[in-house]
Order: sequence, then structure tokens, then C-alpha cells
Amino acid sequence: MVEATGIAKYKEELAQTVTHISRAGFGILAADESTGTIGQRFTKINVENNETNRRDYREFLFRSKLEDGISGVILFDETLYQKAADGTPFVELL
Repeated sequence: MVEATGIAKYKEELAQTVTHISRAGFGILAADESTGTIGQRFTKINVENNETNRRDYREFLFRSKLEDGISGVILFDETLYQKAADGTPFVELL
């Protein structure tokens, strides 16, 4: 019974979030590539898989015009704590 009460507490917030991220014309950006997966992409274009290059790649992506069609972003753990070159946390940038 305690679990059901906890779920009910967040039901309205969850419904609002779902409505926001699933609105027409918008999508979710899956930017949750692990260091291994992004490394496979980098290998194909001869880019070293290191934290700086991963950060630069993500910054390039996140500074694009995401607001024109993205309502949410799924992030890899590393990305939650990364900052852009100017010191802005990616979470704030998004």
C-alpha cells in the first residue's frame, strides 16, 4: 500500500512530463552513447576516443538548434557531469 501511495504522489507530474515530451512535432534525442559505442564511431573517422573529444562532440551536438524539435534528451552518465568548453554544464546547456 505504501508503494501505491508513492506512485499516486507523482502521477500528475508524470502525466505533465509525458504530455510535454510527446507533443506533436517534437522528439527525444538519444545521446546516451557509452564510451565504448562512441569510440566505435570515432574509430571510423580516425578520432581518438578520449574525454575531451567526447565532450567536444557532445557540445557540438547540444549547441545545435535542438529547441526546434527536441523535447527531451537521454544522456549517458558521463555526460550528466560534463561541461562545455566555456564551463557551462551540459545539463544547463540543454
